[in-house]
Amino acid sequence: MIERIKTSRLYRKLATMEKNKLIKIIVAVGLIAMIGIFLSESFSTKNKQENQPQQASESLHEYEQQVEQRLSDILSSIDGIGQCEVMVTLDSSKESVYSSESESKNESDEKSSSSSEKSTYVIVDDDGQKPVLEKEVEPRVRGVIVVCEGADDVYVRQAVVDSIRAGLGITSANISIVRGGKNG
Repeated sequence: MIERIKTSRLYRKLATMEKNKLIKIIVAVGLIAMIGIFLSESFSTKNKQENQPQQASESLHEYEQQVEQRLSDILSSIDGIGQCEVMVTLDSSKESVYSSESESKNESDEKSSSSSEKSTYVIVDDDGQKPVLEKEVEPRVRGVIVVCEGADDVYVRQAVVDSIRAGLGITSANISIVRGGKNG
């Protein structure tokens, strides 16, 4: 009953209010609601974007450690190398290549001009639109440092260089092999 009295008071107040004032209040409430929605979306988008570089950095570091560990395991099996430590540096982070289509149009006027248009394919689901991922390109290895006991032996050095070149696809100019102490 109390709710009905409050509701009827609200209706009476609204009925006695001037039309212009009522319209202004409705517009103000609508604007406040829209601003609230916009701010909530921008904060959630901002938080997602802030987390992405950190996640990319962590995944890059993890990938770097995986490559170092695998390379260290393989190189340790080379006869005469002894104990070894490996450091790998990467050129960039993982790249995602999305499916797209390019269309170019050549138009010639008094001045040569051309235009191109690129469209990306997307999948629409309950979460919204997502681009179609074609492939992910792993980070490119920039250089490798190997510290090992057997680095003085020319044959060991060559075997290490050949193994790294074949395994990682980098040039020998980006590989450094140095002698390490037996205490590691």
